[in-house]
Amino acid sequence: MRHAAIIGTLVLAAALASAAHAGWPGYIKIHGTTDDLTWHSANDRALELSSKDGKGIEVVTISPEGQEGLHKGDLITAVDGHAVAHVVDLVTFANAHMQDQAKLSVSRNGHDMDVMLANGALGALVHPQP
Repeated sequence: MRHAAIIGTLVLAAALASAAHAGWPGYIKIHGTTDDLTWHSANDRALELSSKDGKGIEVVTISPEGQEGLHKGDLITAVDGHAVAHVVDLVTFANAHMQDQAKLSVSRNGHDMDVMLANGALGALVHPQP
């Protein structure tokens, strides 16, 4: 089941990336692993997530800073109480709950906190419209 979710996520990312290269002003790309997600848009919005150590998902870059309540250096550890160790876990959860609200459990500067996302915000964060 997990392999099917990973393959589906990568196929969707490839489709979005190819459309972006066909003339959209921004792009979205998931690197060759399940541990990175990077996107930039023409209006200077950007996100880079990484989960290389499997201990959560680090917000490496986010622009504008504070977008959806997230900041550079935040470590996302769970979504709606479900642990996320890798970027693909977050994307898979977002794909299953595209229009729902979401509660991210985040560690920021050593303090644990919750970040509430409005309906559809998690889906838009990992699958932005360029």
